[in-house]
Amino acid sequence: MKKWSIAAALFLSFLVGPLHADEKIAVGGSGGMLEEMQDLARAYMAKHQGDKVEVIADAMSTTGGLEGLKSGRLSIGLVTRAPKDDEKAVVVYRVMGRAIVGIGVHKNMPVTGLSESQLCDVFSGRIKLWKEVGGAEGKITVIARKADDNNEQNLRSKVACFKDLKFTADAIMLVRGNELMDAIDRRPGTIGIVSSGSVLSQRPNIKLLAVGGVAPSPENVQSGKYKFYNERGIITLGAPQGAAKRLLDFAATPEGQKILSGRGMIPVL
Repeated sequence: MKKWSIAAALFLSFLVGPLHADEKIAVGGSGGMLEEMQDLARAYMAKHQGDKVEVIADAMSTTGGLEGLKSGRLSIGLVTRAPKDDEKAVVVYRVMGRAIVGIGVHKNMPVTGLSESQLCDVFSGRIKLWKEVGGAEGKITVIARKADDNNEQNLRSKVACFKDLKFTADAIMLVRGNELMDAIDRRPGTIGIVSSGSVLSQRPNIKLLAVGGVAPSPENVQSGKYKFYNERGIITLGAPQGAAKRLLDFAATPEGQKILSGRGMIPVL
């Protein structure tokens, strides 16, 4: 009887398996949160050495995060907007933090802020010279993205004159957000819509302008004084399970929050 009990126990343990089976998950999507998630994944794996978290380094945009999740390539998608109506039935959305949306210029430009009307006049091309807004001599070069720019949509939803604004015909249109930031970082005289976080901290020549007299600071975002920011979030197919849930639970701990804020994100978990 004793031998049978031992054999039965071994058989049952084979069927059930370990309570915390090691897992591998893939994370990817919007480039605006890749480095924060890489830092988070490294800290998490140091505590859960059996779990493997692969953060795909190629920025795929919010759309790429959604498609990667639906195709099964990703376990967690990174997004910079909430799911739309047709997406809500497919994914579960969780806000990780906020990122400031700001007007980026080269740090050598003496301008410190624009009013909302000046902002619209600059991007539409009605104001063409920096000296018209208190800057140095030289032409204003508007840099923008061709499509899928949530930062631009944020301004369009919150600034009345920007809602239906058409960018100046002289604007330089780029594909990726990193390209836009590189252009501002390297070329004095340029201006574009950017977001804060690790991608901005790597470009020390970019500064953000005050809008309507309000500085783009985390404190002003939290108090509601500065209204331009977008959410950084994750999406999963159904409620997160296993290693995905453990990773996201870790993100909500004080250690996880410190990692996110250290990269410029304003945590909201």
